[in-house]
Amino acid sequence: MLLKFRYLLLLCAFCLTNSIYAQLEAHLISGEGWAKGDFVEIGINTSGVFGANTSNKPSTFHENREADGNNLFGFIANPLADGWVDYDGDFFTPGEPEEGFCLSVNGVNYNNNNNYLSEIPGEIKGVNIISSDCFDDSAQIFWEGNVDGLNIKRYYSVTKDGLFIQMATTIKNISNAVKPDVYFMHNVDPDNNVTLSGFYETNMELISQASSATDNISLVTASQDPLMTTEDMDGSSVSFFCRDELARVSFGGFNNRNASDVWNGTDLSNAEGDMTVFEDIAISIAFNFGNIAPNETKKFTYYYILKEIDESFIPLIVNIFKENPSVCNGNDGKLIFSGLTPGDSYILSYQDDGVLIPNQTYVASELGDIEIINLDSGTYSDATLSYSGCNTTINTVFELTDPEPPNYYLTKTDLTNCQSINGQINIHDLTPYTSYLVSYTLDNTILFGPQELTADFNGIIRLSNLERGIYTNFVLEQYECPTPSNEVIEILGPEQPIAYNIPGQFYCDEDYDYITTINLTLLNPFIIGTDNYLEYQITYHATEEDAIIGNDLNISSFTTPGLNNFTLFAKKTNLNNFCYSYTAFQITINLPPDFDVEDTFICLNSDNSINTDYNLPTLTTNLSSLDYGFEWYLEGVLIPGENLNQLTVDNYGLYSVKATNSTTQCDYTEQATVSPSGPPQTLEIETLSNPFSENHSVEIIASGNGNYVYNIDNGPNQSSPIFSEITPGYHIFNIIDINGCGKVTIEKSLIDYMPYFTPNNDSHNDNWQIISVDELIQPEIYIFNRYGKLLKKLNPNGLGWDGTFNGKILPSSDYWFKVIYLDDDNIKREFKSHFTLKR
Repeated sequence: MLLKFRYLLLLCAFCLTNSIYAQLEAHLISGEGWAKGDFVEIGINTSGVFGANTSNKPSTFHENREADGNNLFGFIANPLADGWVDYDGDFFTPGEPEEGFCLSVNGVNYNNNNNYLSEIPGEIKGVNIISSDCFDDSAQIFWEGNVDGLNIKRYYSVTKDGLFIQMATTIKNISNAVKPDVYFMHNVDPDNNVTLSGFYETNMELISQASSATDNISLVTASQDPLMTTEDMDGSSVSFFCRDELARVSFGGFNNRNASDVWNGTDLSNAEGDMTVFEDIAISIAFNFGNIAPNETKKFTYYYILKEIDESFIPLIVNIFKENPSVCNGNDGKLIFSGLTPGDSYILSYQDDGVLIPNQTYVASELGDIEIINLDSGTYSDATLSYSGCNTTINTVFELTDPEPPNYYLTKTDLTNCQSINGQINIHDLTPYTSYLVSYTLDNTILFGPQELTADFNGIIRLSNLERGIYTNFVLEQYECPTPSNEVIEILGPEQPIAYNIPGQFYCDEDYDYITTINLTLLNPFIIGTDNYLEYQITYHATEEDAIIGNDLNISSFTTPGLNNFTLFAKKTNLNNFCYSYTAFQITINLPPDFDVEDTFICLNSDNSINTDYNLPTLTTNLSSLDYGFEWYLEGVLIPGENLNQLTVDNYGLYSVKATNSTTQCDYTEQATVSPSGPPQTLEIETLSNPFSENHSVEIIASGNGNYVYNIDNGPNQSSPIFSEITPGYHIFNIIDINGCGKVTIEKSLIDYMPYFTPNNDSHNDNWQIISVDELIQPEIYIFNRYGKLLKKLNPNGLGWDGTFNGKILPSSDYWFKVIYLDDDNIKREFKSHFTLKR
């Protein structure tokens, strides 16, 4: 570097709004910045973009020859230094102005551009002119904005004699989160001398592309050939130039809006040596910063060059930047001297709030920077800078300030209905896309936050989905600077309905477990009151929380929880605006009388008349007639006059009694069956075995009002009506009512034969005969000796055979017989066997 300094730019916090020194000028007019050197003039609008409104142009500035009605002043230059006879520009404002910058965060692009885009809110913070004995004078414009938690500072500088515009930029992460994939891009559609030539097209050439720390020059140029007129003898040129390995330049496209695409050359020409002739396209420069950590700052500088150059060009300019403390009462502020000779030593002294900080030696970094660090808020002045060959005093005062606490006001939006919790409180006048810690209380009891929230594009934080209530104790904190508010905000909403009281309800259980089913809709008239029931929905809930969140019970068939007493909540909702209120009410479940009535019987005669030989039965509840009332029914028909705790019955049937508790009015009905009981009304005995069986059996068939047991010949009772292994001959069978309502008797003889007889005139088995022969139908009885000789045909009605043949006594021996008879179906049967005659 041939000179230690050519030029110093200084930023002060309270710069003059209009400054002029020799041919240098700096103006702040209606929020727009204007800077003028001997050979370059620029206008910066409120968005930090080239293109100030020509209505604000200072009178000393030259006409920019923009006649298309855009009324924008971007930048013009006089490379020939001929007193602005042959000068270039305006470089982009004619036609459709395309010039602006973009910041991309995690794939989201924020553009400030003359094409009606201002997505990074900000403002011109000041302008200034710097003069020095050692280096060129300069004019500077300072713009600052915020987006997505990033603070952007842009410094636009022109020197007295230079033909370039320096754009020094810092991007600082002022949020608490890492910002991923951060890119910056500047795009312009150069029209050069279109107002002279009539052509928007230019010749593009990408002269150099940065690729590494040692190959870090990026240069792309747009030029037009000279018209060889008085106004244009040398043509025109505008370039993006940078010495930074993170930069990339390109040409192509027009209204490029994606910083990542520009850096990567997507659909653009970005290879070193690329060129094109006579095209109306844009040139761009972009930077890739990767991730930016909280409180981390990225600084970079690039240039508009307004004359023909190559990659050996070195713009000689020194800047002084200030960096305020990052938090209130912090001590991490800085003064940064840039553009110095890397590795050289410089002696600096300055005053801190009037206290001299004596000379200290600093060595410029490889980037040519010196940083005075660990500064708190205050006034820094009277800086002196000494190095070999020159000493200079910088009279500019640098004011470092703590971050500005939020200065805000609150507005509200009331609930539009009660179904949606859509109340809102708006916090205004904040820095757009900037995070704040917000806290507040609801109804002086519920604290919300601190919670990190980000202001939107309009600088508003919207606290949404708020319920009705009184909100107070608002505190916003940024950079550890809390700002409380005394404002009280009441979120209102449509009028809530009146939930009229429901008196305590009493219900009766039926099975003694306190669990019963209730139709809650019958209570609706209580909570509706005098209101129009068509305008409301009534619901019931087990808890207050359920009422709030809408967890409804089955109102037409609600099953109680098994408790004697419990609370329910009835909710009344307006169907027009969904506002509601609710009321609690008590339910008591009473148990019914606990008693039994036992079944009994009444004795009847076989003709169903009452058997007066037995006492009439009595049904009893064993309850007190003083505590309960009674109603008696027979087969569902009320028995008149019977209201005591017991009933003597004179008929059989289904009886029921309803007992009602005189206090709770809970009633319970028990039933008892009075069954008829008595002797059989029909009776028969059926022989199950055939005549002459070895095992005789019978079945008694009895039907009547009673249940019966049976015995034979007054023997033991049995429940079965079947008797087996019965001896032949005559028997008496008894049928007995088990309830003691009488018995009946039936006789039966069983047919068989005598296995032997003893005709010895002892009156015992003196004659042989068929046992119960009279039970046989048309019997014919024949007796034979062992040889088959017929000895006797017996008379069924006689005494039988006396053991003689033709008056002669026969000896002891076995004799045979044959019986022929008709069975019950009148079928002739025959039975043969033998018996013994014993003497």
